[in-house]
Amino acid sequence: MNIYHYTTLEAFIRIWLSEELLLGEYKNMNDLYERQKFCGIDIGPNSGVSKEIRKQIGDPIDFIFKQIAKFRQISFCNDFKDGTKGCLSSMMWGQYAKNEKGVCIEFDKEKLLERKNGYIPGDVNYDVNIPFITISSSCFAKEPDKEIRTAIIDNKDKVFFSKHKHWEYENEFRIVSDSKSSISIKKAISCVYVQNPYSTDTKLLKKLIKNKVPIRYIDLVTDGDYVSLCIKNLE
Repeated sequence: MNIYHYTTLEAFIRIWLSEELLLGEYKNMNDLYERQKFCGIDIGPNSGVSKEIRKQIGDPIDFIFKQIAKFRQISFCNDFKDGTKGCLSSMMWGQYAKNEKGVCIEFDKEKLLERKNGYIPGDVNYDVNIPFITISSSCFAKEPDKEIRTAIIDNKDKVFFSKHKHWEYENEFRIVSDSKSSISIKKAISCVYVQNPYSTDTKLLKKLIKNKVPIRYIDLVTDGDYVSLCIKNLE
């Protein structure tokens, strides 16, 4: 199974040479809901967060945000349910790869996740109803750092893998970690896609890659009254 990462040529060169994908902070996400997060504390039968704990950690909600902020992530595009390859999304090319100036990197998902210790992978779920993240006040009783982290991971589907339905066209798979700032891509790249097979950038890519992985390009094909994208090999 393959997954795809759209990026600029400059970013791809760094990725190729370093053999690593950097994970980004959620505060830099382009989704309003993800940048802000929406969470609260469930008091339940307890009296809430004690004064002693508040003196240690400050405002409990701010403390939760700080713990969530320790998690970084990297996003990919899956193949689509209708059989369309994830590298054929015209929207993704325009939004993340600067159209003809960028690339789409195809990864072998299994090989990328071989070194999965410290990472939380998952498909993103889309709904018009964004889940509210509730953390029990009991998590602040003794060891807030450890307990809040556990609560965040227990609620990972709500915290990291839920987005508004407006974003479902991204068909996203993501990898999350609070202990790693990057993920190794050694031997995981299976193909690189470009839009213009004759550009200076493509010639640069060919010199950089040196036939270690195939380079293919995205072209238009007509079928009666309709036009669609297709994949072609470089000559």
